[in-house]
Amino acid sequence: MANGMFFPGSILSLHRKAADRLLAADNGDAALLYLALLEGKNGSDLKWDAARLEAAYKALITMKLADPTQPVTNAPAPKLEDDRPPEYTAQDITQALQNGGGFAGLVPEVERLLGKVLSTADLKLLYQLSDFYALPPEVILTLVGWCMEKTAKRYGPGRKPTLPQIKREGYKWYKAGVSTLDAADAYLRRQQLLGTRGMEIMAILGIRDRGPVPQEEEFLTAWIQMDFPDDVLRLAYERTVFQLAPEKFRWSYMNGILVRWNQQGLKTVAAIQAAEARRKPSFPQNKPQEGPAAMPSDDIGRMIEQARRAGKEG
Repeated sequence: MANGMFFPGSILSLHRKAADRLLAADNGDAALLYLALLEGKNGSDLKWDAARLEAAYKALITMKLADPTQPVTNAPAPKLEDDRPPEYTAQDITQALQNGGGFAGLVPEVERLLGKVLSTADLKLLYQLSDFYALPPEVILTLVGWCMEKTAKRYGPGRKPTLPQIKREGYKWYKAGVSTLDAADAYLRRQQLLGTRGMEIMAILGIRDRGPVPQEEEFLTAWIQMDFPDDVLRLAYERTVFQLAPEKFRWSYMNGILVRWNQQGLKTVAAIQAAEARRKPSFPQNKPQEGPAAMPSDDIGRMIEQARRAGKEG
């Protein structure tokens, strides 16, 4: 197929099972309507008359590719009941290699980068990235290079990632919407920032002997995006350990503190302290007591003297 027929950056991810059902039905209108809905459009964008639109939508319902409770004019993007990757067979891989498309050219490049011949199990995982996650070959090669860099940093020069590791990282790219080289470059810049700023934050938390685990990376990424300076992060950490004790430090507790400050627009320690001072309850100053206790001391003295004389006279 000519390269001019591809449009990088404009890829729709079509589930293999959906494609199989549409091909088996041999219904052009149903396929067009499915693509329109998948792109986020509604039935009216096709400019069909009501009867044609209704017939195509009923066909999708029959194929279990549309929700019968939704009106066709504003139907949501179709979603398969089973959104898991298909179980690819060796025959699927052989056919993909024989087709001579992007996957056939991708395999030798990945083998060259990893320095090994890919097994059938490896090829299935690589094909999953290409077919199910719809990552273009150039993005997959960038992904493999990134995984190689991470593995070498963590385990030493010469160590190479496995295909299961590459597939797991590819799933993250898929969920993050990385489907073009530009998107991959932007994603990698964020990851590199996580590697530098993230380790600085880890040091503030007293963690210097290891890198972050995936769940910690999620918190670090969020805090980096909030763009807090070190002294604010240190204040949040101190309050966390004060409440929970150092041995019971919880990332989620500190995250709650930072999220609250971020929502309130408090980006400096001074702003945080000023806001907290405004929230402190103001107690009324003591008012002068009324009654005898409020009387001048000379009046009290006269009253006592009068009482003493009255007692003597009695």
